[in-house]
Amino acid sequence: MPDPGLFAYLLAGLLTLGGVAISPFERWAYRAQAGASRKFLGYAVSILYLWTFMAVAVGIDGWARLLIRPGPTAAWVPAPALIAPVLVALLAAYFLLAFLPLVQSLRGLRWRRAYQAAIRRELERIPGMVPNNSPERAAWIALSLTAGICEEVLFRGFLIRFLHESALALPIAAALAASCLCFGLAHVYLGPKGALTAAIGGFGYGLLFLLSGNLLPCVVLHALVDLQIIYVMRPIPGEAATAAIETA
Repeated sequence: MPDPGLFAYLLAGLLTLGGVAISPFERWAYRAQAGASRKFLGYAVSILYLWTFMAVAVGIDGWARLLIRPGPTAAWVPAPALIAPVLVALLAAYFLLAFLPLVQSLRGLRWRRAYQAAIRRELERIPGMVPNNSPERAAWIALSLTAGICEEVLFRGFLIRFLHESALALPIAAALAASCLCFGLAHVYLGPKGALTAAIGGFGYGLLFLLSGNLLPCVVLHALVDLQIIYVMRPIPGEAATAAIETA
């Protein structure tokens, strides 16, 4: 198979280090008391550069290659008949946990308050990122759909294949691990814990991609995991003013 061209190497480099380079801007845009204009600017910049990078990836590989796993499951999972079901069970457990904020919040206000507090603790470095009103929630929907589509295409569809098929010639399992590291670095603005959480999430999405053979389940689940914030963080009647002050 021919080695990818220069643009593929450049894109891989940007995916590896771009998150670190842009993290000071993201922390500036989403810091406490940053204001709505900075928040919208942060959303807009993320949306713009993700779609731009994805357009480059599509130009390099085309949609068909980006959506399909490189190689069969048997090429990277020893004894797939035995191990693949275990990996599927672990994936199911992971995604159940990922949707726990939404599922538990549907049980009542007490649970939703608890998850709102937990999410604010997780985002204490960038409290301004949380959407607080209707325009911000509309922008968050656009950001979530962008992340679900573009990040999956870039970090799973493109990067895993690039690391495996370029001159680096990493085994699929190693390419998955390296793509998870890059995905964590792309979220370094969340702080060390947030970057680690993102890397673990990248492993879950990457594993789903490799086991299913198709990127579309990853796109859908990624977007839904991000979109659940809309409901979980929706102001509770009588507490909207307090929430706005805490996350301004």
